Amino acid sequence: MIITTFKKSYIWLSIFIFYAVIASLLILSGDDWAWGSEEGWSRLENGFDYYNGRYLGNIIEIFITRSLLFRIAIYALVNTGIVYVTWLLLNRKFSIPLIMLLIISMPISIYGETYGWLAGFANYNTSLLAILYILYVAKKKQPKMIELFFVGIVAFLGQFFVENVSVASVVMAVIGLLLALFYKEKKAVFIMWLMGAAVGAYIMFSNTAYHTEGNMREVGGLDFTLLFTTMITSWSEFYFKDNLILIVLFTIVLAIIGKGQKYLVGSILVIAMYFIIRNLVGLSPASLPYYLLVVEFILMCIYLISLLIIVGKSKVKNEHKRYFYTYFLYAIILLGPFLLITPFGPRNMLLTYMLLVICLLLICDEKILEWLRKGNKFVVLAVIGFCMTFIIMHGANKIENHTRYDQLVEEYEAGAKFSTLTRLPFEKIGHDLTPKFNNLQRQRQIEYYNLPPDIRIRLSNYIHIEPEPPYGPIEPKYLR
Repeated sequence: MIITTFKKSYIWLSIFIFYAVIASLLILSGDDWAWGSEEGWSRLENGFDYYNGRYLGNIIEIFITRSLLFRIAIYALVNTGIVYVTWLLLNRKFSIPLIMLLIISMPISIYGETYGWLAGFANYNTSLLAILYILYVAKKKQPKMIELFFVGIVAFLGQFFVENVSVASVVMAVIGLLLALFYKEKKAVFIMWLMGAAVGAYIMFSNTAYHTEGNMREVGGLDFTLLFTTMITSWSEFYFKDNLILIVLFTIVLAIIGKGQKYLVGSILVIAMYFIIRNLVGLSPASLPYYLLVVEFILMCIYLISLLIIVGKSKVKNEHKRYFYTYFLYAIILLGPFLLITPFGPRNMLLTYMLLVICLLLICDEKILEWLRKGNKFVVLAVIGFCMTFIIMHGANKIENHTRYDQLVEEYEAGAKFSTLTRLPFEKIGHDLTPKFNNLQRQRQIEYYNLPPDIRIRLSNYIHIEPEPPYGPIEPKYLR
């Protein structure tokens, strides 16, 4: 018992240290430059009016862009908490390294806009932890009074991070309450969730930013004509097609638990093979004709319907099936609003991705669990490999980030007409690390690093090939 406890404490400490190291290596980018400057303070002094209702996320962003110690502490605590609460939500049935592996192997596009970007972390990772905690308490047979109280508080505070999570939280609470009424189970936790979420959502969307014409966050003016186009492009891309590892893992699990369902299993194997090859060759919606996007959407729907049927007919425990279907529905609800509203990016997939990970683990049968237990050492090695890789990539970006600004100043002081801004070696693990053109973010970048205001910047590859054309910071064809 003592040895087991020590091992788990060691694992949790290792995860915390990993995230602390990543936090210390993160580079400010994009919106971080605004939050870390006077612009951030002015937004706070204005109560974030006409900006957005992400009050807690904004406050966290202001502090983590100014204090390294606060950044390390909050980043490590929140991200370690995500792993911990997920482990609890799954009844401590799966090894901690396995959960960590599934989290850290998420699509790099999601990682770059959440774990690799302070502004994304401040809103998306924090709201993820809040929802996971509520789901954990909601799953308990007999939650304590103090836990019910915390559900109400967390549901309320969790509304001040991301708009789609705020809306979805209310809907999820309603669905949970209806299910509790249907199954004649405890309702208090869902009532507390609904009350906290509803009040928080009301306060959030009372911000004038959502009611000001022309504001990017204005509620209203939805364009239903683009619904299907969005569904077959960015929506299905983020929800399904980009999730190569999840597609592979779901397919393997379904092939194991789907005994006697050879036609359904065969269909998901064929469809999975297509999307795996598609992902490996790097196809994107922009490079595909419209009719093929429609075909891909149909294939995706067949895969998901087959998945639901296979799970329903499998020998997976009924309780696990129930939570599987509930979380699967939640995962879709979270992305539903983005069929009509923008902007929509990989960061909006974080909570949906985690719910799909939980769904995957819920349908693992005893045979799979036994294999996982026997292969735990390989899982640990894989986690260590992933963690070391991310530390090396973030470290390389950190070092090169210092070097490239010194180079900019040197070229400017030498009288160069254009100073070369070198791209970082691993740009995909962050967000907007090198703004491409003379836009608002480029201006914020110049101000944040105290570069000469009249400096003219052109971009370069990390491995310098040739200078860009002398007519300004237009990205040459080979860099696109």
